[in-house]
Amino acid sequence: MTDAEALSIDDGARWREILPARESVFGSVEFAAIQREHAGADPRLITVDSRNCRIAHPLLLRSSATLPFGERMDGTLFDSTTPEYSGPFAAGPLNAGTRAAFSKALSSWCELNSVVTEFGHLHPWKARTELLDPAGLELDREIVYVDLTLDEDRLWRESFTHACRKNINRARREGVRVVEARSAAEVDELHRIYEITMDRQGALERYYFSSGYFRSFLEHLHDNSRILLAEHDGKVIAGTLYLYDDADVYSYLGGADHAFQHLRPTNAIVYEMIRWARRQGKQRLVLGGGYGPGDGILRFKASFSPLRASFYVYKRVHLPDAYGALREAWRDHYGTDGETTRFFPPYRAVPAQSEG
Repeated sequence: MTDAEALSIDDGARWREILPARESVFGSVEFAAIQREHAGADPRLITVDSRNCRIAHPLLLRSSATLPFGERMDGTLFDSTTPEYSGPFAAGPLNAGTRAAFSKALSSWCELNSVVTEFGHLHPWKARTELLDPAGLELDREIVYVDLTLDEDRLWRESFTHACRKNINRARREGVRVVEARSAAEVDELHRIYEITMDRQGALERYYFSSGYFRSFLEHLHDNSRILLAEHDGKVIAGTLYLYDDADVYSYLGGADHAFQHLRPTNAIVYEMIRWARRQGKQRLVLGGGYGPGDGILRFKASFSPLRASFYVYKRVHLPDAYGALREAWRDHYGTDGETTRFFPPYRAVPAQSEG
């Protein structure tokens, strides 16, 4: 027998019982609440109980009404994405029957609720990719992680590069101090640093977040987030927001004031987080990847660890006819016959000549 549910934020207690933050901070109802409040998402947790196995699949829905050509569509459509480093997750044995039950339940729910596409950011160690259509799996990039089960001396000698050790020592000599942000005013300093970093990189609008977004982690995920700030002569010069569950710590959002980059404040922040996470018994610090192979961001992260994990994404079209209509409306709106090759769904992409 198969039981399937689609939980919303209003089913918080049930959501928390099935997928608590200690198992998946990104899949938690607390993270979902932040996305609803600040990103306009409509979160759901799709759950399937079948043959002594419980599957939990967190999704964030976005309405076609948010598209610049959304008014052209006949009725409201949705596309879905998973939160970062998420599922589907499974507790219990998976077999062919369970996989078929999950696929049928998810497809039926998407059809009934006008969910056109699904894009997944899959956890490298926990996502049960056996539940997904192999044709939709795609290697996105290699990401860097630090093995926190190593003792501190081995991390220093064997995981960190010589340049990384020099930069940590330089930050210490220069008087860089790492502190944890606990007040709204301190969190606002991280937001300030993050914004000047995005400005320097020429980031698109979707990569900017309000100060309220950063503050919300103190309110909703205070037991599963940590904000570290690097100070020099009383001025905040770098900061990072980390999220964590029982096994993993994730570097989520951060930045640095480029004028103080010579002091290596971000090296000091990562080193402090590594030491703290080891004391908490965490297994890995997930630093993520870069914008492209071998870029400066990736080289910086790689200086802390030689370890890599394969980060996969998942792309699936649930409603082909609606998908085709959205693609056509996208082409008409932007006056282009072209289409990005990797962005999914393609009708969410902004052509280069239209970016502002």
